[in-house]
Amino acid sequence: MTCFKCNKAGTFGESKEQLSAHKPRLIYDGVCNLCTGAVRLLIAIDRNHAVEYTPYQILGTNESRTYGLSTSELEGRMHIVQSDGSVARGVTAIAEVCKLLSPIIALCELFNTPLAQRLYDALARRRYRVFGCRDSCYVPVVRETGR
Repeated sequence: MTCFKCNKAGTFGESKEQLSAHKPRLIYDGVCNLCTGAVRLLIAIDRNHAVEYTPYQILGTNESRTYGLSTSELEGRMHIVQSDGSVARGVTAIAEVCKLLSPIIALCELFNTPLAQRLYDALARRRYRVFGCRDSCYVPVVRETGR
């Protein structure tokens, strides 16, 4: 699904070295109700502003390619681009965000299980059908994120 209403400027065309100087970035589907609900929850928890939240719909093509992310990959699951430039996908991305936001690392490891992976994959495939999608792309604004 394409978001036609996202007009926020991103960090388009930057090199991997330039992007890695930023804080970790969670890339999500900005029109998916499940994804945007999860991001809203994470923003509420993220009091230290440890993570940047970006819908894939506003990423530039060069930026996506820098990390080897195709449009179909971005449409299919969340991704986190770590400060060192490494990329985690799906349930592993959720576990990595959890580690950044939670002092209880053992809790975060629950996301790195085969069962969690199967549940994530099943939900990801059916998320529009079960949770629906938005008419416009959700882009966190400064007052929500405090940035």
